[in-house]
Formats: sequence, structure tokens, C-alpha cells
Amino acid sequence: MIIYKKTFENTKRANCNFPVEDQFYTTDSEAIIADGITRDPIGISDFSTCTYQEITDKYPKPSGSELAARLICGIFSKTCGSLVDRLIKCNIAVKELNDKYVKKCDYLENDYYAAVASCISIENDILKYAYIGDCGVIVYDKFGNIKFQTDIDKVIYSDSDKAKVETSWNLPETRVIVRKKYRNNLNNIRDGKCASYGAMTGEDSAIKFIKQGNLKLVEGDIIVVYSDGFVNFLHNQYFIEKLLNFDSLEFENYINTTSLSDHKKYGHEKTILLYKF
Repeated sequence: MIIYKKTFENTKRANCNFPVEDQFYTTDSEAIIADGITRDPIGISDFSTCTYQEITDKYPKPSGSELAARLICGIFSKTCGSLVDRLIKCNIAVKELNDKYVKKCDYLENDYYAAVASCISIENDILKYAYIGDCGVIVYDKFGNIKFQTDIDKVIYSDSDKAKVETSWNLPETRVIVRKKYRNNLNNIRDGKCASYGAMTGEDSAIKFIKQGNLKLVEGDIIVVYSDGFVNFLHNQYFIEKLLNFDSLEFENYINTTSLSDHKKYGHEKTILLYKF
């Protein structure tokens, strides 16, 4: 059964009327989180020439990513079939959204509206899951040991890792390369493997990046469906202890305090759905 559900706002964007690009739908037996992919601000292509406040002020409102994430959750809630089939229907709906609002994709200000997502269904003692991108699912046993976690499939530009692109994300040419070459591109092969990541943009190729599976549950298992803002919490022992001895007020205080302590690591917008079997 579902015991908790909440979206925590980005700590840098508190009280600034920024779009909520994480959306979710949940019942006692199924759930989905859709995380809208951050868009470029209006009229700003080189981020290095402006302040964070300027980027925030120029951010599209409403956000196409918020629209996509909300649509995905709505379609998921109204459809039936396997989880993959339902995500495919969500992707088709995003295509229709982009056909309406994005006349010509430039991978910048007029990039496709898009989101990543993870979803689950629980039938008897079987957890079924499907996901695309860096939303995920993790299962802990009653002692707090990790039984299972989905992979993080989104490849992003990183200064701390071996960068796929040698120029800064602040530059428009970098964002075009990443979105055009690394998103939903099955032909992007590196070291014999596809080096792309998936996102629901409405493109047919996105379907190939959906992963699925199932897991047998036992009494006491804790199932967590999350957006990527929670990734750095999931293996933290104190976080796990909060799950094992769950109290919603204490949990929220812990998440909020930790998020404020280190924005870069913990402070991004994030959604969590908790199930106890």
C-alpha cells in the first residue's frame, strides 16, 4: 500500500513561481512519476552571460516540460495494458503535444517538450516496473538492505566525468549536440554500445529506450519510486533508517534540511512515492 507521496521543490527556486515539472499519479497498486526535462529560458542562448536569476525569470511559464509530465501521468491513469504499452501511449500523446506547440525543433528554446518517467504495478506479490531515463525504482527489504534498483540510463554532460562533449553546457552548441546526438539516437555507438539516453519526446525511437522487469516481493519490503533528485539520498544509511522507522513529519524535515545544506547534491526538485508491502 502507498504510505507517502510528495514532490519537494528546488531549493533555489522556492517562492519564485517556478513551474513544477515533476508530476505523479498513484494508487495502492500502481504509480508513475514523470519528470519534465528542463527547458531553455526564453531569449537566452548563452547561459554564461547571465545570472541564475535572469535564467529563472526568463524560464517559460507555463513550461512545456510541465505540460508533458502532467499529460503522461494523465494518460497513464486512464489506460490499461502492460506498463510498457502504457508508456508507449504516453509517448504518442507527447508527440501530439509537440505537433501542436513545437512547429520546428531547434534543440534549444524550441526543443521538444519531453519528460522521463518510471512506473510500477503490484499484482499479488509481484512488482512490475518500467522506466525511461533517470527516474527509477528501488526496493529495500525490512532490514534496509537494497534488493533491487533500476539503472540510471540518462547520459548527461558532466564536468566531473569523462565528458561526452568537450564544451560547456552553458553554450548553445553543446546543448544542441547532446539533445540531438545523445537523446533517443539508436545510432550513437561508442565503444560498441549505444551511448544515448531515452526520453519521451514523442519520437518513435524513444520506445527502444524503455526498460522493464519484475521482482518478487516479501512482507516488509519498501518500494520507492523516485525522480532523479532523490538519487543521492537512496544509499544514505540515515535516509534508509528514516524509511524503516517512517514518520512523515520527521521524514519531510530530514529531506528539507538536507536539501538546504547542499543544493548541488540534494537540493533539486524531486519526487518520492513510498510503498510498504
